[in-house]
Amino acid sequence: MSQPNIIVSFLHGYEDLKLNIPGEQRPALWKLDNDNENKVFSYYFPRNPQDFKQVMNVFEGVKPLSNAKDFKKLPRFGFTGLQKFNNNIYAGSWNSIYEIDDKTYSLKTIISNQLMHNIHGLHVDENGIIYSLSSKDTVVHCDFNGNIINHLSIGNDLNVRHLPELEKIDWRFLSKMHQGSSGYWHINHVQRFGNEIYLTSRTTSCFIVLNLITQKAYLRTMNFFTPNLIHDGLSYKSNYYFTSIDGKIIIAKEAGDSTWDVQKEIANEIFLFNRDLVTKVIRLEETSLGRKPNWCRGIACINDRIYVTIDGRYDTDLSFGLLELDINGTIYSNQRLKWSEIADESKIRYVTGFGILDV
Repeated sequence: MSQPNIIVSFLHGYEDLKLNIPGEQRPALWKLDNDNENKVFSYYFPRNPQDFKQVMNVFEGVKPLSNAKDFKKLPRFGFTGLQKFNNNIYAGSWNSIYEIDDKTYSLKTIISNQLMHNIHGLHVDENGIIYSLSSKDTVVHCDFNGNIINHLSIGNDLNVRHLPELEKIDWRFLSKMHQGSSGYWHINHVQRFGNEIYLTSRTTSCFIVLNLITQKAYLRTMNFFTPNLIHDGLSYKSNYYFTSIDGKIIIAKEAGDSTWDVQKEIANEIFLFNRDLVTKVIRLEETSLGRKPNWCRGIACINDRIYVTIDGRYDTDLSFGLLELDINGTIYSNQRLKWSEIADESKIRYVTGFGILDV
């Protein structure tokens, strides 16, 4: 089976957290063609308020608010979540969503408003763009011009509230001052099914489901056999596929449709129990990879193959891989992107993959 055309978004950060290079394009997209031709594309990443003045020719949305301040700790460069819609690719950055031509990979528009901060996953359809303000556990809906349509915040009690005061702060220029998860839930992947938004939660390793009609939220839990740190999650052919950042791929399905964890002698009794999603775990260290990757993030399912990115986190080898495998854990390819192949690596601290998209 020939490899599909794939793009991978990736992030990188410098040792010097005060390094400010707004006038330089930074690598952010890795394209892997089925003819084995690889390309890396770079883009401008405005971070402080004055940087946005340099991109006004492609800017759509809310300009930096008058109370916006410069970063105390400069954020990373690069792209996070990816989504294709019509003839465009939409890519999240720290404080904006980029509209990119899906043929030439040239930048068309930088979409931004004050409720964009540390963007992770995003969902795009004819109604606009849905993403999360993770530090405030808030799902935001904006149009293609960056105008905020609505936003709903999910409390640690699962109550859903609209908080207008959030719009008074320009979240784009606030640093993440600590490692690890942010917010109560640390929302990552965003996927819409009808009137429901499925959100992956890193802190609870489950789905949070937000109903846009009732404006209520509930959890979809899983029967894990081992601790997990879920990051991305998507639906593919009636199953759900997740990454766990500690080097696992988790496959889940409805409990009533599965016998993965059911012994024959209790198969009829098990359905009397309360269970939601049942799981199967692929531990990458137990595959032919032969080791536990130091990071695992981003997932796509294409032609019954699973693609995830691995490695590249802080203070390790400055490269990451795109791993291709099947539901049984058989690995078919592990392609690497080394930072030394695209830029000077002397000042870089990490480079990690994030999103994967079939183009």
